[in-house]
Amino acid sequence: MNKTTKTVGIGLIGDGLMAKEHSMAWRNVRAVFGDVGLEPRLVALVHPTLERAQAAAEQYGFERASDSWQDIVNDPEIDIINIVTPNAFHEEVAIAAARAGKHIWCEKPLALTVEGALAMTEAAEAAGVTTQVGFTYLQNPGITLARQLIDAGELGELISFTGFFSADTMIDPDVPFTWRTDRARAGGGALGDLGSHMISLARHLVGDVARVSGMTKIVVPERNDADGIRHTVDNDDYSLSLLEFANGAIGSMQASRVAVGRAFEVSFTLTGTRGAIRFSQQDSHKLEVSLDSDGLDSHGFRTIELGPRHGDYAALWPMSGINIGLHELKIFEVKKFIDAIVAGTSSSPDFREAWEIQKVIDAVEKSDQQRAWCAVS
Repeated sequence: MNKTTKTVGIGLIGDGLMAKEHSMAWRNVRAVFGDVGLEPRLVALVHPTLERAQAAAEQYGFERASDSWQDIVNDPEIDIINIVTPNAFHEEVAIAAARAGKHIWCEKPLALTVEGALAMTEAAEAAGVTTQVGFTYLQNPGITLARQLIDAGELGELISFTGFFSADTMIDPDVPFTWRTDRARAGGGALGDLGSHMISLARHLVGDVARVSGMTKIVVPERNDADGIRHTVDNDDYSLSLLEFANGAIGSMQASRVAVGRAFEVSFTLTGTRGAIRFSQQDSHKLEVSLDSDGLDSHGFRTIELGPRHGDYAALWPMSGINIGLHELKIFEVKKFIDAIVAGTSSSPDFREAWEIQKVIDAVEKSDQQRAWCAVS
């Protein structure tokens, strides 16, 4: 570490899968990028059960554990609060962290409600702290190239976006009931957990969503928890939405946690008047394009092998054609967050962008309830 590099203390709130992923990102950002201007120090990890906090802190490399997020938020050794709790706790923790002057990296979706997401946004902006939200796929080098092609006019006027986030994680009725299947703790189900990623991609590539028409479905209506107690599942296993963008483009989006035959699929097709793009996270080493500017008298897509010239790819590999996985994307994400803190600017996606995404989620749910098109407002 450069002796002049400032150390920043990290307080991680939560101990689950995302706690592991975020911890790996903090620990590896310097190994991947070199001196990034700040040196992360993993100070404290929080879980309301102290024994769990202690076990996770030891596994992930934090100096100490705590069962009080309030103590960590107000700890002068902590500069950044990293929230990876169930969604219901995001709002209270983030607002307290902002008021304490801490920068905040929060997992998605930002809150249970549009109102909660706005309250978080306003608190952070009033405090002047930097925020980042975990819409990880935006960091993919393929998405960077797709945005560059759009900005260069290679696709012409955008016509349509079709996106899928499919997983089979909940198709087995014996998978236990957890906070993710409980609306009081998670908010929406597949729509909020998976669909929010697709909304983030659609907004990033196409623009604001003006209206939606959505349907959701609960496929497994009851599940036993880890203690064998039966619960009613009250958030969606599957959602299907039609999108109308402010610029006139149209689109569709599916999010499913019960997708038989698709263990994990994040993909989209974006079509314009002069070209089209196809992308799949499972084949993240490539971007498929069909461009009029190629001057080829043929139909179909050609493959661009992603490599060191695209996004942050070069920080990992000097050669093209290698898949970039989710753990690597999290490292890219934390690098962007650190860059914004060092520069004293907002990051992207920040709380305000996550609030915009929350408005789309809310509109889809209202559309499902009303069986009608709903404006995103």
